[in-house]
Amino acid sequence: MKKILAILLAACLVAGLSVSAFAAAPDLVIAVDADVDTLHFSDHSTTTEVNVLNQIYDPLIYMNPDGSEEPESRIAESWEISEDGLDYTFHIRQGIKFHDGSPLTAEDVAFSLEMYLVSEYQGAFVEGLDSVEVLDDYTVVCHLANPFSPFMLGLGSCYIASKAYHDASSPEEFASTPIGCGPYQFVNRVPGSNIELKAFEDYYGGAPAIKSVTFKVIPDSTTSAIALQTGEVDFAEIDSSNLVMLERNPAVTIALAPTSGFTFVSMNTEKEPFSNVAFRQAVNYAINREELIEICYDGKAEVNSNICAKTRFGYSDSQLQYTYDKEKAIALLAEAGIETPYDLGTILVAEKYQNIAVVLQEDLADIGLNTTIRTEEFNTYIKSLTSGNYDLCALEMTLEGDTQQLALAFTTDWIGMANNARYSDEQMDALFAAAAVETNVEKRAEIFNEIFTKAQNEAIYAVICNPEIIYACNANLKVPAFVLEGYYYVNQFSWA
Repeated sequence: MKKILAILLAACLVAGLSVSAFAAAPDLVIAVDADVDTLHFSDHSTTTEVNVLNQIYDPLIYMNPDGSEEPESRIAESWEISEDGLDYTFHIRQGIKFHDGSPLTAEDVAFSLEMYLVSEYQGAFVEGLDSVEVLDDYTVVCHLANPFSPFMLGLGSCYIASKAYHDASSPEEFASTPIGCGPYQFVNRVPGSNIELKAFEDYYGGAPAIKSVTFKVIPDSTTSAIALQTGEVDFAEIDSSNLVMLERNPAVTIALAPTSGFTFVSMNTEKEPFSNVAFRQAVNYAINREELIEICYDGKAEVNSNICAKTRFGYSDSQLQYTYDKEKAIALLAEAGIETPYDLGTILVAEKYQNIAVVLQEDLADIGLNTTIRTEEFNTYIKSLTSGNYDLCALEMTLEGDTQQLALAFTTDWIGMANNARYSDEQMDALFAAAAVETNVEKRAEIFNEIFTKAQNEAIYAVICNPEIIYACNANLKVPAFVLEGYYYVNQFSWA
């Protein structure tokens, strides 16, 4: 009912708007549903932060996130890989400037990759890297301890930052006032409101056509949809509940982006009863995924109880898929020693996931598990997750790149970061370690099959679906087709 009222209200507010596209402007306003907590190049943790940082920083190379194409030159203009797969030599493009006018050299590359090695959130992108050697001002060698087939794919997500600026600034200044070498430079941030960028005219890839970019924080999806139709916002990721309304407006263009991201319920396995496998299995069988997708995503998602997307290397139909089975869930609760009705505690969510929590609450109540819902501001919510201050939580996550990235969700080293289940198991740690160094594709697939078979059998998470990313923009804005994970680069946009 709330969703219907929101759509009706939005329709009333936009009634009478011109059916022609709004007048194009040299500037761009992008709506984001959460503020950033940091703009640190190697210690960020949210999609909003990535989308802002993608405009400010550049990587050594660019690779399509699905790994299907050869790497493209960015800061590195060429590279060689040794026959044993242990040494990656990169030749840095000369003449690249940081936003403060200083030149980018191999020292900056080495510094940046070393920062990723110790990163709390992004270290998995340099999985396998042992050390970085500077040969001269424009040549750097990455030394691997063992061959690691997806190394280049991870490297494509590593930004290069200024060592001199890092050394001269305070940690707070470095993380809040970034200086990169990308197409846009940081201008200002008003916490909770907006982030302003301007075109970097000396960008080595050519000055961007759009000269000013503002990321505007609008937590409510319906408000973003209305802002798109009034012209207050030019580009936004939207909720599926607003799709029909926007599709009817010829001044707005809709685009879908594929993703390996997943919507899931995480149970704190350090607490009872979530440490019990049978109990976690019961929760998995209690969720009516098809109904949740219809209610929360208007059908714009693929049912999948496996954290490994069906399009991702390592997925197999032989791996268990949880389906809605109320009777089986109740039987598993009995096996776990749970007498119902049972007070399960709190479902913690950020506001954007509250509708998921409401549906989950009803499904759990249907098998005798009573819960309350606690809603927190997004960055506060993330801190609660990483500190383990929760019982259950619901959220969406994307761990893009090679399947090895999913180690972040399962291995002991990542508890307090992306391992939201706080799950620790020596065998799982060993399996991911083996996958990291295995270069034979068939053997690597076998390892991942063992990993996800174990993950599903133990019901470590209650994964629900793989949602599509839905973007909407001013019809006068020319936007290229989106690649996997839906990341965008504003210097590729232009006004018609």
